[in-house]
Amino acid sequence: MLSLYYPADSVLHRAPAWLKLAILALGSVALFFLPNSYWSVLVVLVPLLGYLVAHLPLRLMGTDVFRMGFLLVFLLVTQLIFNEPEVAATVVARLTTIILTAQLFTRTTRIQHLIATVERLVSPLQPVGVNPYKVALAVALMLSALGHIMGFIRQVRDAQRARGVRLAPWSWIVPVLVLSLKHSDDMADALAVRGLDR
Repeated sequence: MLSLYYPADSVLHRAPAWLKLAILALGSVALFFLPNSYWSVLVVLVPLLGYLVAHLPLRLMGTDVFRMGFLLVFLLVTQLIFNEPEVAATVVARLTTIILTAQLFTRTTRIQHLIATVERLVSPLQPVGVNPYKVALAVALMLSALGHIMGFIRQVRDAQRARGVRLAPWSWIVPVLVLSLKHSDDMADALAVRGLDR
């Protein structure tokens, strides 16, 4: 599994993985109680501030934000079709904040620490047949997949632009789905080789 961890000496890097995971989970839930208002867009500043607190390079923050560009435009357009502008802005702000916060989490947390933390949280369910390591690995894969999908979107849009073909704004969806499925197949094969497919 490709780790998105970026080594640095910051309070976020030193914070325990369980605390960061709890903040990510509770914060994601709390976002859906945001009122539909243009002011709600300011919540996006929270993970951006987190990048600065974590002493992550501005280039890295710019890359993470830039990779989301086409996805955010697509979400905003579809939301504007079905909802009022204030509602559309709030929905996009919520999703942007969740994605960036998850990215920040993976940038400041080593994969082995995340897996160990989730394993401890799930271990009480082991008597009923739950495999704590597999659950922890699934959570780690899910969080790291966000960065990969953002990269796939950028890759597809760059390839379309390089061909000089004018395509519909949503033409990247199918290629990204194909790349994502291929990535998941590769991950499944890698897990099977390690005996984690059972």
